[in-house]
Amino acid sequence: MSTAEMTTVEVEIPAAWSALLGDQMRLMEVLSLGMEEYRLRQAILLYRNGGVSLAYAAEQAGLPLRVVQEKARQRGMLPRSDDALFDQDLQA
Repeated sequence: MSTAEMTTVEVEIPAAWSALLGDQMRLMEVLSLGMEEYRLRQAILLYRNGGVSLAYAAEQAGLPLRVVQEKARQRGMLPRSDDALFDQDLQA
């Protein structure tokens, strides 16, 4: 990534975490994993609240549909079928 694509964020963390994070590469990995989990939760929440298909929710979160489907099933959510949602996906 170029510096134009980067930003600096200052965050205070518990001292015990500091040793676990180690270097910048490990910190970037932890942040990346956290962001992916956050986007996944947002997609599932959007789907759970209704009105959109799982495919649309995955697209909005920037995640592959298969990943969101698998994680939703792991959380006990069954896919719902709705012709209106199907039509909405076709129009998007």
